This record gives sequence, structure tokens and C-alpha cells, in this order.
Amino acid sequence: MKDFKKGILLTLVLSFSMVYLFFGPLMKDPNHVYFSPHGDGLKSYAAAIYLVYHDSTLFRTNIQNYPYGEMAFFADCQPMISIPIKMMSNVGLDVRPYLIGITNLGMLLSIVVAAIFLYLLFAEFNVAWWFAAIASVGISMLSPQIGRLGGHFSLAHLMWLPMLMWLLLKFDRHKSLVFSVLIGLITFLAAGMHMYFFALFGFLFLFYWIYVLASGQMKVKDYRWVLHLFVQLIIPLILVQILTGFNDTVTDRTSHPWGLMTYRAHFATVFLPLGRPYAAILQAIGLKQDYEWEAFAFIGFVALIGFIAGVYQMIVRITKKQPWWKVSDNNILTAFFWASIASLLLSFSIPFNMGLAFILDYLGPIKQLRALARFSWLFFYVINVLVFMGIYRLMKRGPFLKVIAVASLAFLLYDGYLNIRVYAPKLNNRIPELEDTANTIPGNAWVALINPADYQAILPLPYFHIGSENVWLEPKCESLLQSVIVSIKSGLPSMGVTLSRTSISQSYKNLELISTPVAPYRVKSDLPNQKPLLVMVDNCNNLTTAERNMVKHSSPVWQGPKFAFYSLPVAMLDTIALKGQKAFEREMRPIYEGTADSMQVFFYNGFETAKTDQAFAGEGAFTAPIVNWSHPVEKKITNGLPGDSCELTFWIKDYETDLLARSVFEFVQKDGNEVKEYKYDQIQRYFVSFNNDWMRIRIPFVLKSANDLVLLAIRNEEMKDFQLVLDDLIIQKKP
Repeated sequence: MKDFKKGILLTLVLSFSMVYLFFGPLMKDPNHVYFSPHGDGLKSYAAAIYLVYHDSTLFRTNIQNYPYGEMAFFADCQPMISIPIKMMSNVGLDVRPYLIGITNLGMLLSIVVAAIFLYLLFAEFNVAWWFAAIASVGISMLSPQIGRLGGHFSLAHLMWLPMLMWLLLKFDRHKSLVFSVLIGLITFLAAGMHMYFFALFGFLFLFYWIYVLASGQMKVKDYRWVLHLFVQLIIPLILVQILTGFNDTVTDRTSHPWGLMTYRAHFATVFLPLGRPYAAILQAIGLKQDYEWEAFAFIGFVALIGFIAGVYQMIVRITKKQPWWKVSDNNILTAFFWASIASLLLSFSIPFNMGLAFILDYLGPIKQLRALARFSWLFFYVINVLVFMGIYRLMKRGPFLKVIAVASLAFLLYDGYLNIRVYAPKLNNRIPELEDTANTIPGNAWVALINPADYQAILPLPYFHIGSENVWLEPKCESLLQSVIVSIKSGLPSMGVTLSRTSISQSYKNLELISTPVAPYRVKSDLPNQKPLLVMVDNCNNLTTAERNMVKHSSPVWQGPKFAFYSLPVAMLDTIALKGQKAFEREMRPIYEGTADSMQVFFYNGFETAKTDQAFAGEGAFTAPIVNWSHPVEKKITNGLPGDSCELTFWIKDYETDLLARSVFEFVQKDGNEVKEYKYDQIQRYFVSFNNDWMRIRIPFVLKSANDLVLLAIRNEEMKDFQLVLDDLIIQKKP
């Protein structure tokens, strides 16, 4: 017991010292430091602040996606932190002013907590207290979750996997309902923080309970194992689903989030020290280094050597016809290892990248966990625990191996240092406008001049919309940063979106506002009142034509150093839409009547010979299965001149169908047999207008010769049963 306490103390001292050494500047003023002042990190901070100060409910937030709002869980506001803080403030214990500090310190302290539970794991296997303490701190330093401190805050809490492994180990020895309840509580909290943890837990539960039943510790007919599993896994899942499902009215979230084959791990990103100074030879020999950042989960050089040694031992056992699957004399660690191997294979996108992608169609909600690389984290922890347990046992075989063991610990700490030093310097960011609670700096002068009660929401321009998994409009300039600052200080919700899995129909309704209108804006009928919109325009002067048109119909309110405010009456939306509708009618009338200037309109096809009741105009439309390449146009342009700025436009039907906007096109310009221009992209980046269930696509291009051959092909391999309907294809000079 004395050694155990010394180990706990040493782990605490080392882990706190490590955190202070690398993150000390952040801890001096944690309430005013923002680990990420943009992107996912900024969104997470802002959503949490807005939830605790401005939202009227616990589980929904209106900071973005106005007038619809979103589930707190989909806003990534760290609900297991922000919701309790809001609940405490409702009963008089107001710690809301310290939310940012609590969030930041919680992530940093999770490194310490992870080290403690790793130490407890080592202690269960009689690893010497000093060795276990150093190894635990080193593994925590090397954790791939450290990289999530820069933005994915809900995933930056390191303690969940080591904690569950230790609790399962204790449960395995006692089969106590108390431990099951503790496991269930941890499962609930981790899943509430992020469902990736629940999925990772699932691998441990699956292999652990297979081991329990296969080893005869509990009989299949013994109801107790069902009770334990129900408490550990099923009840937490039900509770999380209740909290999310009862507060979610959206029925059209994407069922196919993008990135399943992109955000995956690779053998090199898990097993090779890419980018490490001691492995410069890997770059020198031309080994690929630039993988997607999500992919990196290097297990460490020591664990790599240990893994290779373990594979060799496994081969030896196979040749000797011994139980090759046993990687430890402890059966539960063996179960954990094979759970981590299964999880690792999934992180490599196996079996989906082996021609079995069709399996995804039957996985339901599991498809929402698109960043498969994160499933390599379980392997990271398990392999390091196994390897350093093995190294400790080798120490007893002689002085030389003791030196090797100490060197292994030293190199683990070095690897951990290399990991942390990449991220720690990037986390010390300040946002002066949020620090200025007195609103005295020029950028906050608007606070004293603008009455939030006079407006219903903010419309940020340049507009941004991320989350539908169908259309991506990345934030430009400082539009996202300034809009969340305005929302936090004013309490006004924003029509901008940087969320997750937003409603497809709601997304398109808001996207209509920054399109060229040819029909009334549908979102107008969903606005709860007639108060004007507060249009926030970044000073970067990077607006689209449609956005400039929106500003043109608004009245100036305030001009600041970084952005300006305009007032847009809700009734003006009808005026803008009507003008756009009339302009579209003027554009199409001569084309439909056959009187368009042939030097302006080079080609028009209304597909009138392909009769269908689904036409946009007239009686015909181009139709074809979208799963295969469709070729709606192949036309030689003879009326233009080289250098003419042109555009190819067409309408696509049923654009709100999930995945349709992610259809890809090939646009080719040829002069004879020579390809002069080639574009391969998704159509979602080229939308310009919406009309009922039709979306207009515009592909700009420049004529390369006086006889350009223009070809267009469209395909979406994921939409196996969808019929592409395309109409009113036009090739013309830009108006």
C-alpha cells in the first residue's frame, strides 16, 4: 500500500509538472485563453457560452441556424460541462463567468486523470510504482487525443478509455453491481461528451463479454451477465438517446456524412514516426508524410518495437502450435488487445475499403461516425500498456535489460515531448473583443449603440454554412469570429451555421438567402416575427453578387473597424425575391421563344424530345440513372471568341435529396483532340438559384478557341436508385 501511494503521488507530481511545463502560460489566465480562435474550437466555445447565458432550454441552442436552432449535442458545446453549469446558475450557483476557464482546465486536467488511471492499470499487474508512474505520464503525453486540444474539445478528454479499462478490470475480479453502476455512469458521461467514446467503449464491451462467456465465468443462461451489460451499456445509451431524441424534431439529417474513406488511419500514421527528428530517413527515402491530420495516432517508437516483438512471438507460437492469440498471461488484457485490433482495423476503413462499402447501407446510425481514424485510439492505449508491462518484467532478467527498460521510459517521454510541443504553442490565443467586458475598445463600440431588442437575428456576410454534409460554405474573412462575438454580446442568434448534421431542408432554406433569387425566400415564412435582420458585413469586401444585392437593399446602421451593421426589413425579402424573379423571367423569355441573341446564348437544350411530367419548363427533361456517368451535353461552340467569359447553367430536380449536392461532374473543353480545360468537382459548389424542388447550377469557364467542344458528365455512385432529372441547359456569355 505504501508503494501504491508513492506511485500515485509520483504520477500526480509528474503529470502536473508536465502540464504546467507545457501549458503553464495557458493556466495563468485560463478564463481568457482560447485554445482555438476559429473553426471547430471557436464554435464549441461560442455554443457553450450562448447556451448558459442566452438559451432558454438545456438541450437546444439558438446561437446558429436561426430561425430553427439546433440540438446542444450537435452544436458541440460540451454538454456534459455547459448543461450542469447552466443548471447550477438556475438554482443560484452562478459559475457561468468561469465557463471558459472550466472548459480549458477540464481538458488539461484530463491529461492528469488519464495518467492516474493508467497508473492504476499498471498497479493491478504489480508493476513497480516508479516505473508505472513514469510510463503512465509518458503515455498520456504521447496520446493522439492531445491534438484535439486545438479544436475538437469534446474529444480532448483523455481519461475515458483508461478509466473504462481499469473499471472493467476491477469488475472482472469482483463482478459487483457497484462496479457495473460506475461503468454505466462513465459510459453515460463519455457518450454525452461525444458518441465516438461510446463506439470505442463498444469494442471493449464486446470483446470483454465474449471473453467472460467463453471462459465460463458466467453461463449464457445466467441472467446476471445480462443485468450487468444492461447497466453498463444499454441504460447509458437509452439515457443519451432520450436526452437527444426527445429534444430533436429534425427528421432529415444526412444518413451519409462525408469523409468515411478520407478521415481514416493508415499503417504509416499509426506505426511509423512520421515527422519525428529521429526518423528523418523516412522522408529522405520518399515515404509519404502528408496524410490527413485526423489520421495520425502514432503509438510511439518503444511500442512499435514491442509490437514487432509481439508479432514475432505470435508467429513462434503458431509454429509450435501454442495458443497464438494469447498476448498476455492475463486473459482480460488479451481481450482488450483483440478489441483494440478490431478497432484499429476499422480505423483503417476495413472492410469498407475492400469492396464491401455496401455494408454501410445496413449500419444505421453507426454511419454517422465518419472519422474512422479515431478508432485507432484504443489500440494506442492498449498496446502501450502491454508493451511497458512486458518491458518491466524483462527488468528482472539482468542489469542490461534494466538499462533497456530505463531507456525505454526515457524515449517514451521524448516521444511524448515531441507530440505535445507541436500543439501547446498554438493554444495560447486571446480574443480581445470577448475579454473587453466593459465594451470600451473600438471593435465593441456597437454594443452601446445597437439595441438587440430591435432585431430578431444576425445575418453574417460573407455567409457560411457547414453541417448539412451536402453543401459546404466555408467561413471567409472573419465572418464567423465576428458573428459569434456579436451573438455572445447581444444574445441575438445567427443565421450562419457551423454545426453538425443539420437538417437538409433547413439548410437549403437559409442558403436561399445568399443565392440569386428566382422565387420567394421560403425561410421568410418561418421567421417568428417581423423585426428586421441585423446584417453583419465583414470589411474584407469579399461578397458574392447575391450578398452585395442583400446589402444594397439594407440600411446602414454602424460602421466599425472590422465589420459594419445594416438593417434589413423582413418585408424587403419579398422585394428582393420579386426583382430576382422578374430578372429570371426576362432572361428566359427570349430563350423559350427562340429569339435569343446567338452571339450571347450559344446553346440551349430544353430536352423537349424527352417527354416527362417532371420537366422544369416545357414538356421534356434529361433523365438518367445518376449512379452511372450521364452526358447531358456535348456541344461545339462556334459563335464565341477566345477569352470570352462564359457559363454553363442547368437545373437539377429534387436537390433536397440527401447526397445529391455531392454529385460530381466532369467539365471538359477540347480544341480538336486536345484537352484545354478540365474540371472535376461537386455540384454543391456551383449552386446559384432555387425554385421549388429545383436547384440551378452554374459552371463558369473561358473559351480557349473559336471551336471549343464543351462536354459535361455527372455521376453519384452513392445514389444507386436515384434518377437524375436535368433541364434547361444553357451555354452563354456571362451577362
